[in-house]
Amino acid sequence: MKTGMTKAQTEAFQGIAWRWRSVSQESTAYAALLDCAWTISPRVDDGPRPEEQDFSDTAVLDLAGCEKLFGSPEKIAHDLRRVASEVGFEANVAVAGSSLAAVSAAQGFAGVTVIPDGDESLWIGRLSLGALRIPSEFVETLKRWGIHTCAEFAALPEIAIVERLGQQGLRSWRLAQGTDSHPLIAKDFPSNFEERMDLESPVDLLEPLLFVLNRLLDQLCRRLRLHVLAIGEMKVTLTLERMDSRNKEPLLHIRTIRLPVPARDTKLLLKLLQLDLEAHPPSAPVMAVWMLASPARARSQQLGLFLPLSPDPERLEITLARIQSTVGDGQVGTPVLRDTHGPDSFQQNRFVLQEMKEKRPAGKKQATAAMRIYRPALQAKVDFQNGKPTFLSCEGVRRQILAFAGPWKRKGDWWSETPWAREEWDVETRTLRPKVQAEPRGGEEETALYRIYKDLRAKRWFVEGIYD
Repeated sequence: MKTGMTKAQTEAFQGIAWRWRSVSQESTAYAALLDCAWTISPRVDDGPRPEEQDFSDTAVLDLAGCEKLFGSPEKIAHDLRRVASEVGFEANVAVAGSSLAAVSAAQGFAGVTVIPDGDESLWIGRLSLGALRIPSEFVETLKRWGIHTCAEFAALPEIAIVERLGQQGLRSWRLAQGTDSHPLIAKDFPSNFEERMDLESPVDLLEPLLFVLNRLLDQLCRRLRLHVLAIGEMKVTLTLERMDSRNKEPLLHIRTIRLPVPARDTKLLLKLLQLDLEAHPPSAPVMAVWMLASPARARSQQLGLFLPLSPDPERLEITLARIQSTVGDGQVGTPVLRDTHGPDSFQQNRFVLQEMKEKRPAGKKQATAAMRIYRPALQAKVDFQNGKPTFLSCEGVRRQILAFAGPWKRKGDWWSETPWAREEWDVETRTLRPKVQAEPRGGEEETALYRIYKDLRAKRWFVEGIYD
């Protein structure tokens, strides 16, 4: 087999399967290559792209000023190659005074190549024409002229090149001389990190799907470690085999995992995905997986010698996910009051561990009152005299009201199917036990402070709670 063969020619070989190129996976691989370059320099650009390709496999970075941080250019080149191997690339690295000369040297020489300033033409001249990434028709034309190396191409007169090959041929001729001045246009640092994979065959079981997710998570975490970042939120999109009847496109199964603290532990993230997919499985076999991660600063914590250890956030999150898979969504978290005056109006928000609590200044403790609410509220009867509550009867016990505050009238949700309206009082009561002959002074008095209310719609009284 040779490069450039047609589909019919390749199908003549036994055991050769035809596969379409996945542009999405190539784009994520190129993003990982840029991550390797960003570990050294903030000024990173993609290299020249051949006309027959719609993706780039080269990254160019500016090393100006990086020697003080990372050492000599040769050491930086070896570090870049090592970082690329950790991500999964077998990369060639070249350092030169011109960006395009460095790209050509990386395409033509294996390993690490460091070209001294002013020697670009000598080093580029040793390469073949294929290392320049010039159009294939130019290469065929030059070969018919008897030109096979960059040095032979650079020796041709400039005017003749322009007359026969035009301005594009002139750029290629200058590139063969190693004198092309291509400006470096720095790319913006990505706001999100993503990984994609198109599956060869649909997957309908969770276990093989977790194998694919584990691979993508491992690649994603490796890229984030290069920037000392972690995952704050993760979104997984599964492309299903079933088609949407409306727009005739594959259905998508989207799940979002929000972490309480940034994490980059592959085992933790995979376990959270497993629990989430077990509770919300896809409705059809999966054909492709797209994973999008929002980066966040890695968690750092300084523990004290005399402070008790708090629960590990990672293990706590797995425990909460297991409980939620049993009791259902929205049933696990931290209760938070809603912005309303409705009774018992609260919601379950996601639990977030507060690792750094604010230290309150030492001082006198202020007395606070708390109310224990009865669930459900206790039915009661209230006697009034001259518009003032005098006695409270509840659960067979009659109490005298010594003092009261109120009433406070509230109502709401009148626009919905469940309107409510109530009249609330705070009352201080006294309970008298029956007199006993052994106690000449009479019964023992018990006082308590209650919150009572009247349901204005049902015309009934209830005891809501008792103050401590």
